[in-house]
Amino acid sequence: MTTAEPADADEPTVARRPRRRFHEPQQRQRVLTLRVSVDEEAQIRRAAAERAETVARFIASAALNAASRPDAARDPDDQLDRAIDELAAARRQTARVGNNVNQIARELNSGGLPHPADLVAALTAVRSTIATIDIAAAGLLNDRKKP
Repeated sequence: MTTAEPADADEPTVARRPRRRFHEPQQRQRVLTLRVSVDEEAQIRRAAAERAETVARFIASAALNAASRPDAARDPDDQLDRAIDELAAARRQTARVGNNVNQIARELNSGGLPHPADLVAALTAVRSTIATIDIAAAGLLNDRKKP
């Protein structure tokens, strides 16, 4: 007669069936398609299995959790992308300001005086552009300092 070997303390003795999402009064009608790489799929399946959840429940829970907390930590690349977008917008604004300054310089070089409203508008645009660049740069620096 053979005796069964003792179960390893780290391994569960009985595997749980994956949990499904809570029942809805009406069947869910919408289907979302998700594209992932082979490695990403394996990572998602492994995480779902560790939580004893179906892949659909795991993905839906993660997505709904992220959607319900817009201020929660996101992918670091998201913040970098937003900062790059801000800097690109600041670059476009700087080009516009440069155009305004060139028009003012042309007026001065031709012996005329620019309209005071043009000077105020150009100065306001310069200040706004500098503020936008400062905000984007500070955001990048803050992200860099975070552990």
